[in-house]
Amino acid sequence: MNALLRRVPASFWALALLVILCALFVPRFASLGNAENVLRVAAILALAASGQAIVLIIGGIDFSIGSAVALASVATVLAMPELGTVGGLAAGAGVAVAIGAANGALVAGFSLPAFLVTLGMLMAVHGVAAVLSGGLPLDAPPSDLLSWPARGVVLGMPVPVAGAALALLVLHVVLRHTVLGRSWFLIGANPVAARFAGIPVRRATFLAYLAGGVFVAAAAVVLTSRVASGQPNLHPGLPFEAIAACAVGGIPLAGGRGSAAQVAIGALIIAILNNVGVLLNFPAAWQLLLIGGVIVGAVLLQHERLPFLRAVRS
Repeated sequence: MNALLRRVPASFWALALLVILCALFVPRFASLGNAENVLRVAAILALAASGQAIVLIIGGIDFSIGSAVALASVATVLAMPELGTVGGLAAGAGVAVAIGAANGALVAGFSLPAFLVTLGMLMAVHGVAAVLSGGLPLDAPPSDLLSWPARGVVLGMPVPVAGAALALLVLHVVLRHTVLGRSWFLIGANPVAARFAGIPVRRATFLAYLAGGVFVAAAAVVLTSRVASGQPNLHPGLPFEAIAACAVGGIPLAGGRGSAAQVAIGALIIAILNNVGVLLNFPAAWQLLLIGGVIVGAVLLQHERLPFLRAVRS
């Protein structure tokens, strides 16, 4: 029993405590309608955070997620008149995957710092989205099919929730049951040792960013469906929320560790905190302060700088 409890991420207990406290003290939090809203928001964040988690595991980072989603939405709407709804969504998703591949090619192929590469990509892609859209939202052609990824239901679950569950399952299998997934952990923990072990570090790094782009593409499809338009400024805070979800879930920013369960837990915690801020009518500044404080606390816990935490774990 003790061994089983030790395998449960510490962030799970934080999530459980948060849910109990919110259910007791936050009006309307425990309603079924609100629970569905939380799950829908958490699902989109989990999709983006899954891609961010892979990059963090290898010791990298990706700030271009928000711009990739925005450009994907613009590309979707521009492509729909020629390719139809499905073709447009596929084109938009392909753009997000291509951005992930470009990040990987630059980081792995030229040994450039991921921080600078993805920050530059954030600005460049945002500029492209603004140029293609004229800086204004583009209305999508009328289509019932376009709303399905965000508002449809499959097997009794909202499509975004079902999609996030499938994505997390795929992430778990790749990380824990494939050679590529295990190589990502070794690269993040010790890239020199990974090279000596015969792991093709450059290729694995490129594939990490490419895989991250696939998960971001899924988030882009859902977000585009949700707003039913091409938005050059769609969800600019997504990369930071994805990083926050990973950090709060217990994935270290230094690399070498992480799991799909931690991504799911972190996404739920961030979604709940945002939801509570709305229910309690917190000003936006206070919501940012709350989430920022939680992130700092999560980082402190990861580095075990609190004496009482070291005492408990010993």
